[in-house]
Amino acid sequence: MEPDKNQEEDLYLNYFNLREILEVGLENASHSGNLHEAKGFLIEVQSHFRGLKLRREDREELYNKLQDAFTAINKKIEDEHLDFELTALSNYADLKPDVEKASDLATNSQNTKETWDFLIGVQNRIKGAKLFREQREELFGGLQEAFTMIKLRREEEQRIFEEESQQNYIRLKALVEKGLIQAEETHEYKETREFLKKIQSDFKGIKMAREQREELYSRLQTAFDILGKRLDEFFRYKKKNWEVKMQFTLSRLSADIFELQETLSKEQAYLNELEDHLEIIVSSGKDKDAQASLEARIVSARHSIERKRQQVLHLEIEKDELMNRLEEPEE
Repeated sequence: MEPDKNQEEDLYLNYFNLREILEVGLENASHSGNLHEAKGFLIEVQSHFRGLKLRREDREELYNKLQDAFTAINKKIEDEHLDFELTALSNYADLKPDVEKASDLATNSQNTKETWDFLIGVQNRIKGAKLFREQREELFGGLQEAFTMIKLRREEEQRIFEEESQQNYIRLKALVEKGLIQAEETHEYKETREFLKKIQSDFKGIKMAREQREELYSRLQTAFDILGKRLDEFFRYKKKNWEVKMQFTLSRLSADIFELQETLSKEQAYLNELEDHLEIIVSSGKDKDAQASLEARIVSARHSIERKRQQVLHLEIEKDELMNRLEEPEE
């Protein structure tokens, strides 16, 4: 039975509306920069076919257009997936040896700081690389084991450092106390001065906690001060042994230079820590306020280091001039 006029109008209206929906969907899909979003537009259009009465030829016309669009989108998605797979395989093959190298360095390297920096570099490369989730998890897992090993080694190094520091502290403390007593009581000024200088030289390169080093060095400086005052009194009343007094001044200059160099070493280490911390923050790309604060502290630390280097230079010039005076032949 032929459809009546009203049915014909309904079928035509359905065709017209669906064609318009299809055109909009195809337009949206063609302009989308995301293939999966584009496919979503087509799926949305497809849902409008369900239960809609259409003439067979109209349905086939519109559905074929939709299927052609699906075919094109699916091909692009497959191509994109293949490109990603090839890139991921290449990145994985490139990163895997470095993760294995990181593990070896974490176990065997003697320079834990350089190893830590290498691990951070590999970590950042993994973060920025195209990889499948399983590949990324595997690489991060291996790298995390290396990080754990480095942390354990650092903890062990710190434990050994603390043990050696305590032993050195006990030994040097006994010498400093002996030097302080001699500075207060002995009249053997030259021998006492040499003994204090010997103690001072023991500080160089020795492992010791900063607080302990500062405590003992402060007491050693007190011994130098006490001996210096007693020498001043000696020279004031005896008016002789000028050379001894100059030698003591040289010792004081050496002590001041040494103390400044010790401070420079600590400030340089502190600057290195700040720069390492800044590198980590910059690598993470987060916390801009902390980055700005660190950069300001780094500038301040560099200025302080430069000032102290100038002080050391001036003291060394003064020391050289004094040594030249001591070496001048007597008239």
